[in-house]
Amino acid sequence: MSTALSLPINVQPWLKYTATTVGRDKIYRAVQYFSRFLAWYLLRQGATKETVARFNNLKKTLGLSRKLMRFGKPVEHIENAVKATSVKDEFLRFSTIGKQLAYAGYLTLDGIIFIDGSGAYKFKNIKKYSELASRFWLAGIVFGFIGGLYKTRQIQIRREVAARGLAHSSESEKSHARTELKAIAKEQYSVNKQLLQDGLDMLIPATGLGYLSLDDGAVGLIGTATAIMGAQSQWAKVNKKA
Repeated sequence: MSTALSLPINVQPWLKYTATTVGRDKIYRAVQYFSRFLAWYLLRQGATKETVARFNNLKKTLGLSRKLMRFGKPVEHIENAVKATSVKDEFLRFSTIGKQLAYAGYLTLDGIIFIDGSGAYKFKNIKKYSELASRFWLAGIVFGFIGGLYKTRQIQIRREVAARGLAHSSESEKSHARTELKAIAKEQYSVNKQLLQDGLDMLIPATGLGYLSLDDGAVGLIGTATAIMGAQSQWAKVNKKA
């Protein structure tokens, strides 16, 4: 009679997470940007060129791998832009479509950069493609950030209405208002987190385009932090309780 073996910990949440492209991308992104920080830090600490080169090579390899993983993503963003045309709120419809189309443009150019970086085909104007990709990336983040600010204002209005209902209502209406306020608080937390993530993320392409002058250490830490934030959101999404 055989006895089934089992691991001492539950690995199902991890397997669910790593089964998603987004989940794996966030892990690669965290390592990529932390490698960028380490290369910057070790160079200033007097580390050997070989040591610094290891982390620079890891950063470049992971960056190229992420471009390959995202090769078909523009189609997904175009589809999301089409779906967004049915959003009733005019401002949210505009910001969502703008965000999705900007990301579609960014990832399309990212695919061209991958082809060039892999050596499959060399483009003459690859620097222009790279700069344009950063512009699309920044535009996508800005559209998302503006949409987040708008959502925050709409949530504030809903909170004020619910709070008034809590002050001047029957007991059953007060109970409904309390439930509404809890849902609003949860929604606001999610929006605030995304605003923080977008606010930090936009510093990366802005630096690449020369609008800001952050060093590789700052960019590396920012990218690591937002990758972890994105990983937390994806983990919660795939492992949410039924």
